[in-house]
Amino acid sequence: MTLETPFEYQQRGAKWLATMEHALLADEMGLGKSAQVVIACDLVGAFNILVVCPAAVRVNWDREFSRFSPMDRPSKVLMNGQDRPSPGVNVVSYDLLTNEKLKAACKTQSWDVLVLDEAHYLKERSAKRTKAVYGHAKYPGVMHSAKRCWRLSGTPAPNNASELFTHLKSAGIEKRPFWDFVYDFCAGFDSDFGYKITGHKNTDKLKTLLAQFMLRRKKDDVLNDLPDITFQNITVERSKVPLDPYFFENWFPIGITKFLHGLENLDKSLKIGLAALRESSHMRDSDAISLLSSMATTTATLRRYIGMAKAPSVLDIIAEELESNQYDKIVIFAVHKDVIEMARERLKKFKPVQIYGGTPGAKRQQMIDKFQTQKHCRVFIGQIVAAGTGITLTAAKEVAFLEASWVPADNAQAAMRCHRVGQTRNVRVRFFTCAGSVDEDVMRVVAHKTREIAKIID
Repeated sequence: MTLETPFEYQQRGAKWLATMEHALLADEMGLGKSAQVVIACDLVGAFNILVVCPAAVRVNWDREFSRFSPMDRPSKVLMNGQDRPSPGVNVVSYDLLTNEKLKAACKTQSWDVLVLDEAHYLKERSAKRTKAVYGHAKYPGVMHSAKRCWRLSGTPAPNNASELFTHLKSAGIEKRPFWDFVYDFCAGFDSDFGYKITGHKNTDKLKTLLAQFMLRRKKDDVLNDLPDITFQNITVERSKVPLDPYFFENWFPIGITKFLHGLENLDKSLKIGLAALRESSHMRDSDAISLLSSMATTTATLRRYIGMAKAPSVLDIIAEELESNQYDKIVIFAVHKDVIEMARERLKKFKPVQIYGGTPGAKRQQMIDKFQTQKHCRVFIGQIVAAGTGITLTAAKEVAFLEASWVPADNAQAAMRCHRVGQTRNVRVRFFTCAGSVDEDVMRVVAHKTREIAKIID
């Protein structure tokens, strides 16, 4: 795989990390914190690396090292309590790390770098995952087996300053007990249920503490480095798909086993075909697109199945981002109505609107206006063809392709709904892929071609 070229600000961030034993990289979401970590690991010559992250992005972290590092480290994703770390890069979820046997195995290793992705997951002192990582009382955590501990979060204190305590304490910067820290930096009052935090105070003093180990940059700080629109591929783990009722008509005539076996064989056949093209010295994206197009009818059920398999993980990521206010609004594109309905149900607390192919014109415009003008409506979900042209969605700067069209021009047009006249911010477009399936290969090709077409039509 060809290594991706980092932006200048990412190289600066990596060099800063490489000088730090304890660090909090708090760049705004979308600036590529994982790339900076991988480059910094190379700079310090790290070989044994433990990445702790939310479960949905375990596999994506495994991919990040191959995207940004020329070092040939072995890589392993720990998926259950029976797995054990081995030399090289190991990736584990926060919740899995609370497994006593796996935690003990991780603590016996000597780690060059411990990476804590979405470190705000460790904001609660009493949480099992916080204790597993940072330790408690006389019981050391996994952090104590690492030479360096680098924390990543675009929202290090989602609610109030008290949520910074665990990070500052574990880094050795804050020496006092928790409540001394709270009374110093959090405004509030004593209630029948304890101290109620209502705000913050002594912010200059707190910033001085944070400056000892935190680097934070916003997109406005690095605008000269960033293009107006960026494209990313994110790999997520698959979930179990409910075959009944969604695929009842498909499996009932032949049985569930034969149905699933057929999908598996088709997935393998597509991967073999794309791999053969990739090995050809004359391979072009258009060749891969042609192959996919020729099999569109044959693969329709597989595509729908994969879309539903990756949707839960993708929607968990988006929900967490919205809940922690990492951005105000997002536009989500998909192909299948079942996938769109899953998105609408999972994100219903964010008042989503959706547009299908059969959405009447009057209602269609009503949904667009609601998303564009109403603050509480934070999610727009659209079928790519139905909502990919002729509308403006500049209220959002975030675009997510839960599924993508195999016609790259359709995706490019859809992405341009946010990146058009009236947009004053940089737009980020993410293509989410399903780990271990042909979807990874397909989406990589489609996303690359989409990016190229976007340059032309932009």
